[in-house]
Amino acid sequence: MILSFIRRFSNAILLLWIISIIAFWLSKLTPGDEVMDYLSIDDPRYNINSNPLELQNAYLQIAHRRGLDLPMFYWSVSPGYYPKNVNLILPLDERKSLKSWIDQTKNGNGSLLLHDQLKSGLQTYCPISNSLAAHDVLCQHFNSALKTNDLKLLQNNMLAVKEALLKDTIAIPEITNQLSLILLSCDQLLEQGNSDVATTWLPLIEWNGTHNQYHQWMSGLLSQRPLTSLVDGLNAWTKIFDALKWTLLLNGLAFLLAILLGVGIGIWSGAHDGMPLERIINWILFALFALPSFWLGTLFIYSLTSGEWLSIFPSGGLGSYQRAGSVIEKWSILFSHLLLPVMCLTLGALAYVSRQMKQSVLHQMEQPYVKALRAQGISERTILKKHVIRNALFPVITIIGGSVPALLSGSLIVEVIFSIPGMGRLMYNSLLAHDWPVVFPVLMLGAAITVFSYVLTDVVYKWADPRVKTV
Repeated sequence: MILSFIRRFSNAILLLWIISIIAFWLSKLTPGDEVMDYLSIDDPRYNINSNPLELQNAYLQIAHRRGLDLPMFYWSVSPGYYPKNVNLILPLDERKSLKSWIDQTKNGNGSLLLHDQLKSGLQTYCPISNSLAAHDVLCQHFNSALKTNDLKLLQNNMLAVKEALLKDTIAIPEITNQLSLILLSCDQLLEQGNSDVATTWLPLIEWNGTHNQYHQWMSGLLSQRPLTSLVDGLNAWTKIFDALKWTLLLNGLAFLLAILLGVGIGIWSGAHDGMPLERIINWILFALFALPSFWLGTLFIYSLTSGEWLSIFPSGGLGSYQRAGSVIEKWSILFSHLLLPVMCLTLGALAYVSRQMKQSVLHQMEQPYVKALRAQGISERTILKKHVIRNALFPVITIIGGSVPALLSGSLIVEVIFSIPGMGRLMYNSLLAHDWPVVFPVLMLGAAITVFSYVLTDVVYKWADPRVKTV
């Protein structure tokens, strides 16, 4: 029993680790620049119209503060012609441009030299921009060149800048000399490329240790380190736990009702199989099982809250329970607002649990031990209560454990329809707003609940029937 639990728990931890890697990888594939998203919250003085060098300095400060200047994972794998630590180049759009130059020429060192020359020009002329027209032009063009992926286009643009400055009598010779060096680097890259072809396709593997973004991200999730929502700047964990209590309440009530009613109806249906009333209930449950939760929720709102037919219940939200004076008044308000969403979640799970329980009871009724008990003259009622129900509950334990993830996924739709501020609605709104610091912790929390619900189900099953061998 203990060894089985340890094995299942270890497998669950391994599965969650794999899920966390996938979630982290997906978070880095999301559109946009994560640092720029945080920049608008942490340093709102800067915007896209700021001085390019000031914006870059603010960018680097935010990236360092939030650990976004670290390597992605414990190790990095890149083509052999990439310079070492090329994945640490920031800002992100400059890194993409540099990689594009390297991919076009297969010359990592030459591309890095060009990047350093453009970076030096940016740092030279941006601090004194607006003092001379040439300085301002160079500041903007160096900034634009660092973000240009096409090397040939970059060369043409810099050549046009040089020709324009040569016509300017105020242009300083040092400026034209610097532009000439940049154009020379472009020529060499485009014409020569990489002469060392032998190492072109050999992968470069670098070990980064624990000082990487994934390790910080995962340790932050485990320790609940403060995360900043990109929507309102609030702590993401505060928003998640505020929403979690409503999801637990909603799903907890639905789960409890579905199990109690489903098991009871399933036992009764199994004992009265074939009777007219049982057939009617069976058809009703089959229809409920087939109904999508979003359609059922919409039907409830239209028929019971909108006034089109009836207006018995509130249409959504939690009402004014926070302003209620007593506990009884608060729960009465919550009851009226939660009844319909709880029914939406309960009915589908109720149909599933009751049908599975009925099948399990019918299966037990056909077993040899039941026939032996009948031969001994024991009543059907006694056989059902003392033998059949106990044995029929074992398969349902697994079904009950599988209902937890289904309720969690179903509550996302129900919470959105009924405006319940739970995790489902928070996930939906965060996805629409691209609020990834909220989305991925919610994803990991849902994955953890799902995985450990299955582990707990196996443990309970093993405890209930030690004859069962769990893998």
